Amino acid sequence: MTDSVDGIRWKIEELDNEILDLIEKRMKAAMYMGNEKARKGLPVRNERVEEQVIERYLERAESVGISEAAAKEIATILIRESVDAQGRLPRPGKPQDILVIGTGKMGQWFVQFLSGRGHKVNVCDTRPSKADRSTVSLKTGVKTSDMIIIATPIPSTKQVLEEVLSLKPKGTVLDITSVKDSIIPTMRKAAEEGLEVCSIHPMFGPEASVYNRNIVICDCGSSEAVEKAAGLFDGTGAKLTRIPVEEHDELISYVLGLSHAVNIAFFRTLTKSGVDFGGLDQISSTTFSSQATTSKRVANESPELYYNIQHLNPHSRHCLELFLQAVRDIEEFALDKDGKRFIEMMQEGKDYFGED
Repeated sequence: MTDSVDGIRWKIEELDNEILDLIEKRMKAAMYMGNEKARKGLPVRNERVEEQVIERYLERAESVGISEAAAKEIATILIRESVDAQGRLPRPGKPQDILVIGTGKMGQWFVQFLSGRGHKVNVCDTRPSKADRSTVSLKTGVKTSDMIIIATPIPSTKQVLEEVLSLKPKGTVLDITSVKDSIIPTMRKAAEEGLEVCSIHPMFGPEASVYNRNIVICDCGSSEAVEKAAGLFDGTGAKLTRIPVEEHDELISYVLGLSHAVNIAFFRTLTKSGVDFGGLDQISSTTFSSQATTSKRVANESPELYYNIQHLNPHSRHCLELFLQAVRDIEEFALDKDGKRFIEMMQEGKDYFGED
């Protein structure tokens, strides 16, 4: 190897290209494996094998000169990319005719995701200003589809759902709204009348892959619809959790409502502090940097969506009251001359989460 700095850089570039070539070969092998799994009807994810792959990387971490944390991260990225690519492959069985109502980011995500899995996907947007983007009318789409997915903004979901159900669909009707309260009576009534209805909630945004992501399947009274909803994600590596639809909003008030509130409070405090963020960022700790990164993403999300998640969830008030009490506790305990209550509060948190 040449001793010049430029020569070493060229050699590193050459090695980087070799690494990328090997990743390409690995992805091709993974896709071949994915096709075999699809042909034989096997699940994409095999967590035991994933653990073995990570263990291989950990065993060689020291010998190749990287930390175990870095080795695990590299292995996890390769696994995620492989499983995600395999999960997008068409699965055995007859492709479905699927109607996606709504052309927002998650509506577009479902169109791409389901089309990639071999389904025939049509789009309908009920907003008059967006009518030119519709490929089918609501009536035609509902009447001819095996599955109808309502991916409209939270405030309009109930109205669109009622319009769809009034057309007496033969296919399964799903919604993906983040707040279920307003549609629960309608969904339950439809299930009692023999219609296949189910409410789902992908716990990720349109930029995320499905691999290892949570998807909540809310049972509204139609077991057939629950199974068909779960089947959409068969073999993708997604983690599915089934709950009664009535339990959804309370859980989401903490999973989304509280986490959003914490991040908004974080950047709200900073914006009111008068301290320039650049100066803080220059001396940021690991904790501050991590929190700032998450809060920045939240600040760049749709204000209307985040408002509706807080405003329309009937459990928001209780959750936010607990949050405010927690802030008051922190203020009181941190300013105590005796740190006993602060230490007890920290211990309670440790006990709640369990062993690290």
